[in-house]
Amino acid sequence: MKDTVASTPLSGPDMSGSDPTVRPQDDLYRFVNGTWLHEYQLPADKVSFGTFDDVADRVEGQLREIIEGIKDPKADTPEQQIRDLYDARMDVDTIEKLGVTPLNEMFADIDKAAGKPELAKVMGALPIGGLIGLGVSVDRKNSSAHIASVGQSGIGLGEQYYRKPEYAAKLAGYKTFLEKIAAGAGFADPKAMAERVLDLETRIAAGFWDNIKLHDTEASYNKMSWNDMVALAPQFDWDPWLSGNTDRPKSLFATVIVGEPSFITAAGQLWHDVDIAVWRDYLKLAVVREYARFLPKTIADANFDFFGTVMSGLQQRPERWKSAVGTVDSTLGEQLGKLYVAKHFPPEAKNRAMDMVADLLAAYKDNFTNSTWMSQPTKDAALVKLAKMGVKIGYPDKWEDYSGLKITRGRLIQSLRAANVFGAKKMFDKLDKPVDKAEWGMTPQTVNAYYQPVNNEIVFPAAFLQPPFFDPKAEAAVNYGAGGAVIGHEIGHGFDDQGSKYDADGNLKDWWTPEDRAKFDARTKKLVDQYNGLVPEGLDPAHHVDGTLTLSENVADNRGLQMAFAAYRINQKRAGVENPDYTPMLESWGRNWRSKQTSQYVENLLANDSHSPDEFRANQVVRNQAEFHATFATKDGDKLFLAEDQRVTF
Repeated sequence: MKDTVASTPLSGPDMSGSDPTVRPQDDLYRFVNGTWLHEYQLPADKVSFGTFDDVADRVEGQLREIIEGIKDPKADTPEQQIRDLYDARMDVDTIEKLGVTPLNEMFADIDKAAGKPELAKVMGALPIGGLIGLGVSVDRKNSSAHIASVGQSGIGLGEQYYRKPEYAAKLAGYKTFLEKIAAGAGFADPKAMAERVLDLETRIAAGFWDNIKLHDTEASYNKMSWNDMVALAPQFDWDPWLSGNTDRPKSLFATVIVGEPSFITAAGQLWHDVDIAVWRDYLKLAVVREYARFLPKTIADANFDFFGTVMSGLQQRPERWKSAVGTVDSTLGEQLGKLYVAKHFPPEAKNRAMDMVADLLAAYKDNFTNSTWMSQPTKDAALVKLAKMGVKIGYPDKWEDYSGLKITRGRLIQSLRAANVFGAKKMFDKLDKPVDKAEWGMTPQTVNAYYQPVNNEIVFPAAFLQPPFFDPKAEAAVNYGAGGAVIGHEIGHGFDDQGSKYDADGNLKDWWTPEDRAKFDARTKKLVDQYNGLVPEGLDPAHHVDGTLTLSENVADNRGLQMAFAAYRINQKRAGVENPDYTPMLESWGRNWRSKQTSQYVENLLANDSHSPDEFRANQVVRNQAEFHATFATKDGDKLFLAEDQRVTF
């Protein structure tokens, strides 16, 4: 009904970067963000900058203020842990003075291993992934219990970089990186060492499952006894490796989930075939790589040159305080989060967010109840799952206890190793304990959100609930189009191609009728076809969206906005408005995805990320929404027009 949008009040959508010369019918993303995209220049220390980054930068500055505001903390207090770890990361002189000596104990352990059984024990104890990964997770088919999980590990890049010829230049850059860090660590003949390690990692990667196969939650759930797992790879030294990982009794590992059985078999054969000297080289470089950014300039620069510049297009390292904040955040997350919430998350924000969540859940309830393609048994099961869905907003009710973690002043890597041991112990201690449903998987200061299928819950940290995603003072349309659509997205993950395989209690269990599953799969196939081959602006067509890899996120995006429109109607009906204007919602949706990235970074995302590029998260989603087409009176010939029979709704 309109090609351009009049100015809005301050509580309305942020249209400061809009381009009125672009018609929303042709490109909503650039209509809302075009001027900003044209004028904004990525700083040399960023590979990407967008709405989420803008908010994250704001939070990062707030965290710095909190940390640097801690003065002379008492020993063994949360404040002491936070400040001492931050200061250790900032202390360049001490890092340079210590060199690689903080790693010498680990190098010595690798060298002292007399044979492969002893080396397997050392590998299990090192703070690296190692050849085979061991963890603890919630049992997908018994969501009240924890179970050990074993899976593929052991390479420094994504598996495709070792396999596909289009990544040959980046793989060559990785070899140069390995050579540089080997030289920086003082190893003999770094060139030959790098060649041996790269060759071994390439052989390990050959056994990896790719990202699409890995995404199949049924295929990666292989419950078996410890002995049956050992039979997959009898050449591997399982018992010594387990004792290196943890001192918990072996009886707790009597049953395990094996993520990728064929990889385990391939890894066992490699463990047998490859000489122990090569495995020593491999583990030593894995240790250096793990800590590279915390080591002296020679090694830290090599790490930045490859992972920052070659892989992502970054031209300048971020200021050191940002790295220091990130180190504290990733190591003492909830400890720092508790201070953040106290200062920056008002109760009003939580209350308003809960109201919006209630409307989204009501919209989903109406959608399932009135579905024209689901049969009654599937509708009933979906409604039960929706009713049982947990909602966590802001911060945990119970904060994590870090009192058992020793942070040593002036000793960065020693403190980080202690944190690794602390985290591993906490993880393995879960094995004989029931699942704690109150536990959070993100810190309150994280600018993101998630759906957890085994808990059947959505989680929205405090830091996400701020402008432009959410503002208690903004008009409803803005909140529903921005934050509300993201809430709808996360609820939608419970009913996407993978989340829909979990029941109301979080168990991997089929609750669909075969006929309804077939109808759902037909809808998702149309979505795969829509996204396949979409090429981000400025890239070669060889780098395009993979509709299968991104399917779950695309389903959640499309369903999330669809349900946000319905939730907004519920909100407006309470206010006495029967036919609301969706323009502010659509503008806020487009504003969500404002971003600019280096081409290297986008190529990396296309190869690895399950999310579509931001321009398509804006534009491709609205093509499927009736409200978009009605609001802007799209017609055949408009670039975003999509005939009604081609649209995918749920």
